[in-house]
Parts: sequence; structure tokens; C-alpha cells
Amino acid sequence: MASLLEEEQSLRECEAYIQTHKIQRVLKDCIVQLCVVRPDNPIAFLRQYFQKLERMLHHH
Repeated sequence: MASLLEEEQSLRECEAYIQTHKIQRVLKDCIVQLCVVRPDNPIAFLRQYFQKLERMLHHH
């Protein structure tokens, strides 16, 4: 069983990872787009959204 200290360290590492990769911003932006477009198939929309985002990031 993980100690409280280990759990806190794991949580801090997770928070650092989220911050480093700007995950909150990415998710906020995709949810905004989802609300603007309101596609019939939100899962397919999100897949395409992230594929496009990935292509954009790899071309820079």
C-alpha cells in the first residue's frame, strides 16, 4: 500500500506533467470548439480535432 507521502509525490508529479504539456489549456480549447460546432458525433469530432492539433504541433 502506498504511503501518504508517496501518494502526494505522485500527485505532484502528475500536476507537473499536466502543467508542462499545457493539458488544461488543450482540453479547454477542445471543449470550446465542441460547444461552438456541436457535432452530431462528438467523439469523431474530438478524434479529428486532436489529429489536426497533432499535425500542427509536428510541423512547427
